[in-house]
Amino acid sequence: MIVVAALATSRAGLGMRAIREDEEAAEASGVGALSLKLLALALSTALAGLAGGLFAFYHISYYPAHPFGPQWTFDALLMTFIGGVGTLQGPVLGAVLYVTLKEYLALRWVDIHLLIFGALFVAIVLLLPGGLVQAAERARALLGGARRPA
Repeated sequence: MIVVAALATSRAGLGMRAIREDEEAAEASGVGALSLKLLALALSTALAGLAGGLFAFYHISYYPAHPFGPQWTFDALLMTFIGGVGTLQGPVLGAVLYVTLKEYLALRWVDIHLLIFGALFVAIVLLLPGGLVQAAERARALLGGARRPA
């Protein structure tokens, strides 16, 4: 989180955002797209490797079927989409909500909790592409606009 927050406010982070929005316009204004893309690749693989190393250290033993199951990929995607893609606080918020809800539903509805998460994933992708962060911003804008006198 600290590395990503520092990157977001740096010159390289601003360049990466410009490339995400419009690569040709960013290059026309002097942003080196290739070098920033390589930096993004190196940072993302380093952070993913660090997370994987910490995960392996935490679990001590290794079971080949465990980390490569489709549920691990689905969990990470769902956490990110629930919270909000492209935001710093979104995946953290999504992870907290997802893990809490997953544990609760897995205890209450053992047989259908995965169906509930599948429906939740589809609903969030279709209705809230920005996740809970976007929903909170929309609610804040609506409530702020409603409170202003005309």
